[in-house]
Amino acid sequence: MGTRSSGSSSSDQRRRSDLPLIKCLCCRVTNIVELTATTDANRGCIFFTCPDHEKDGSGCNFWYWEEGYVKYLERKGYIADKELRDVKHMSERKKAVNNEDGGEDEVKKLMLSLVSIGLEIVQILKGMLVGFILLVVALVCLVLAVWLK
Repeated sequence: MGTRSSGSSSSDQRRRSDLPLIKCLCCRVTNIVELTATTDANRGCIFFTCPDHEKDGSGCNFWYWEEGYVKYLERKGYIADKELRDVKHMSERKKAVNNEDGGEDEVKKLMLSLVSIGLEIVQILKGMLVGFILLVVALVCLVLAVWLK
């Protein structure tokens, strides 16, 4: 099965040894893949996504830039403190080498954090919606059962 990506096409699926590719917790079907963006705005940036993620919002919603994925792994307990320090250290070194304009980097960092938070809010809202629908169905069944007796 070919990997689909979210508009940031991938020219290379290189594998970093320091980050685990976990089973997607959103769709629970496949493992997350690591891809490299080839769009002009984000060329060379690494992102992690479910192979079933689609740019138009259909399919699985799991999608993070590298930094957001590291934070996600930390929150979920997939990487320990030492591993996290190593990953952050490598990321900082890479940024120091690649960083030519610090102000633009700060804006990008803030945007990545906001996107990460937004994705988590979407997941929470989806869960709440499913719960609400199930509650309504249960109440309708209860009312029908009482009414039919």
